[in-house]
Amino acid sequence: MNCSKTEELRKYLTGELSAGEARLLERHVEDCLLCQRLMMEEEDSSEEFPSLHVPSALPKDFTSRVMVELEQVKLPKPKPNWKKRSVNILKKTALAVASVTAIITFGSMVSPTFASYVNSVIQSIQGIDQGMKQAAEKGYVQEINKKVTDQGITLVVKEVVADPARMAIIANIVDQNGKRIPFDMEKNALSLTYKTKSGEDLNPGGGGYSYGEEGEYLVVNHDIFRFLKDSKSLPDEMVVGVEATMLGGKEGSWKVEFPVDMKKARAVASYTEIGQKYMTPHGIEIMLQNIMTVPSTSMMELELEWTKEREEQIQKWKEQNGWVVKEPKTGAFTEAERMERYFIDLGVAFQIIDEKGNVVAGWDDALHEELNQIRKNNVEHSYRGKVHDDGKGVTKWNGITPLEKDQTYKLKMHSLYLYEPAKFQATIPVDTLLKDKVTVMNSDSTYTLTGFTLKTTEGEEKIGNETYFGKGALISFSAILPEGIVDTSEWSAKDESKQNYKVSRSGTYKRGKDGRVHVEGTFFIRDLEKQPKELKLSHAIQQRQYQDLNWEVPFETSNNAKR
Repeated sequence: MNCSKTEELRKYLTGELSAGEARLLERHVEDCLLCQRLMMEEEDSSEEFPSLHVPSALPKDFTSRVMVELEQVKLPKPKPNWKKRSVNILKKTALAVASVTAIITFGSMVSPTFASYVNSVIQSIQGIDQGMKQAAEKGYVQEINKKVTDQGITLVVKEVVADPARMAIIANIVDQNGKRIPFDMEKNALSLTYKTKSGEDLNPGGGGYSYGEEGEYLVVNHDIFRFLKDSKSLPDEMVVGVEATMLGGKEGSWKVEFPVDMKKARAVASYTEIGQKYMTPHGIEIMLQNIMTVPSTSMMELELEWTKEREEQIQKWKEQNGWVVKEPKTGAFTEAERMERYFIDLGVAFQIIDEKGNVVAGWDDALHEELNQIRKNNVEHSYRGKVHDDGKGVTKWNGITPLEKDQTYKLKMHSLYLYEPAKFQATIPVDTLLKDKVTVMNSDSTYTLTGFTLKTTEGEEKIGNETYFGKGALISFSAILPEGIVDTSEWSAKDESKQNYKVSRSGTYKRGKDGRVHVEGTFFIRDLEKQPKELKLSHAIQQRQYQDLNWEVPFETSNNAKR
């Protein structure tokens, strides 16, 4: 899936938007974790805006926090001062390292019979989450079957599903012979509008939706609770518009509008107020605020906030490492500002257990879900978190398959994820590396490096299982991370002439028998064009998993819908 604002983001970076359009986009990025992540990837790259890396299709095992492994689409290389623009917009967003998911996340809606589900397009699409299936089976599917043609290309809106949490539109793009045109981000420009029957704009900020191909269909998907946070503001009916100014690479005008009845879905929504707090031993206060259950999902709202002790610890780290944020420089994103983003990122993992002791759902914010293997019956949302105004907390919305009403459950906290400074440094003799493997141990980490290869082309090149852009050097590695550490960030390299290089890495993660994280992967040292005598590798940040949590919250789901 792709955020609807990805193309505007590219235009923002290249100076193609007007001042008004730029301000609107900046407000969007403040709430869109996907766009924030894309901006970060560009800022962290040492290349001069080689391309905006746009995720195309999501693999089946994509998690709520993994962005690094997304397939990438290359856009033309522009020349303007993109770094200044990306820095300015990123400084207006606080949550930077939080990974983002934008996979198929549907709701449910308004067709009255099971037969409509059986005959629906939704039923034929692979990979739909269990919440969606439950909603569809209960008859919450509305046929649209409206189309509009221009330039010999037809936009067909086939079905819509919606409830107070989320909406999805299933569509197709076909040529004049009725043949499906595969969706391409560079050749299509779509937008969504939401209005009341009287014409009031329900989403004046625009954007916030994502779209991509799922099987034979184009799926446009939106977490509508982000602009309808109060259920009282949800109208009985919304007029939804799907518009396009370019399809199949041809400019034109396509617009399909249709009403969506929200009354039925709102009537069955229930809200369980909880308000239970827990103070972790690590200076984080967690509050389970409430649970909203609609036909497609039960959505947990969690508040995580720093305590004074955590704030003091972070300030101490900043002072020790020279990361104290000072008056920002125009067009410059300082190391201190970059590090501050990590400390804001607060992750959790929890399980939902029924009264018989069965685990009915599990959520995990881990970057690498295979390490814990507790994710179960998840319903992903593209909009999963918003940083508090003071930058010292975050509100999270985590969706699971709908819980049964009038039942007793408990939430059991599994893990907390926090970032901290790291001290790993290793000197690599490159001449030796060309002939034999090199093993280094530092700060309780062990890295075994194998081979040194230069990528001498500027363009895109697939090497092994990964695609790389720009010139650089590749080093394969295997690693054993320190106990409790589940990820490392902010890698860099320095050669014997003291020249610094950005380093990115890819790899597979697994939990070893020793309980520690084992990694197999590749370092890509950007812009390194000739073989040095030695390289000093280091990383400044690491993510620690805390499992010493002892918090269980019993709750009962309501059988009465509340508005």
